[in-house]
Amino acid sequence: MCDGLVQHVSSKDSLAYLAQRDPPGSRFGTSVTPLDLHVTTPPRAQDGHNLIKPNMQVSAIRRRGGHLECIKVRWGWSPIWSVGTMPPLTHLPLHLVMRSKVFDPIKHEGRVLVAVEGWYESQAASQAQHLTYTTDRQSAPIFLAALAQASETPFGCDGLALVTYGDIANQQQRVLAFSAEDALDWLQPALGWEQAQQLAARLNGAQPPLEPAMTTQRPAQGGL
Repeated sequence: MCDGLVQHVSSKDSLAYLAQRDPPGSRFGTSVTPLDLHVTTPPRAQDGHNLIKPNMQVSAIRRRGGHLECIKVRWGWSPIWSVGTMPPLTHLPLHLVMRSKVFDPIKHEGRVLVAVEGWYESQAASQAQHLTYTTDRQSAPIFLAALAQASETPFGCDGLALVTYGDIANQQQRVLAFSAEDALDWLQPALGWEQAQQLAARLNGAQPPLEPAMTTQRPAQGGL
């Protein structure tokens, strides 16, 4: 599961990069462009990376009125039915969103993309926890699927959760990551949840296996 995001490109540049690849009409059913992802040693904070952790503000892209726009929203969504009973949701499995009616408002109106350079994940190794860092070998932006509640007037429940998919039985979930061309399907107004499931399945089939991870041990105190 994703523990931290790296956003080093400005919101304006990410939006422009995506808008240049926004074709007219729908691309549903077309082939998926595999991401050339690999796992490597996590970069240090002083390397100039903009590290974002849960409960911090993250830049996201959504479609409104046929146009793409950037918003700032907290990573961590607190649905009104969960306030006071559970911590903010940072991840949501696609299959859970699809089958539960409580997510109907956000799954129709709240689909967004988060442009990142890469993300951190914790891996258990013996008694210690290690971090891995996943990025694109070609240094191209990666767009993560997410759901966000972002009110015009800031509201305590507002927030964003990354969408995950994968092996339900073994609880092996991974973030839903796209190339710029495929990311636009996630924002299509006509996208149904059966199509979203098919998109995830196509991504799973196109996704190359990640290289063996080189890891560094998580510090005992402090941040990543």
